[in-house]
Amino acid sequence: MRQRGADLAHGRRLPRLLREAGLADVEADAYFPVTSPACDVLEAATVRQVRDRLVAERLATDEEIERHLANIAAGRLDLATSPMISAWGRRPAGDGSQP
Repeated sequence: MRQRGADLAHGRRLPRLLREAGLADVEADAYFPVTSPACDVLEAATVRQVRDRLVAERLATDEEIERHLANIAAGRLDLATSPMISAWGRRPAGDGSQP
């Protein structure tokens, strides 16, 4: 994902970024679904999309990828998606802005 331009640390930086922007009472949480049907669909689609690169970079063989896809299809894996991080805060009281 990093090689495709994703900033994998952005979610963890959100609370700091909100505080630096002047927000107060900043909080955050993460949602990390495990073993939902969407995880299986996303994993299989992702593996198929990057398959050629995995093989070319010798990170996996075609046989390993086929076995992994078969295990996904059979429901044998407890897969998870990347966490979705939400962060929020509020304008400090008395800052002159509208609520």
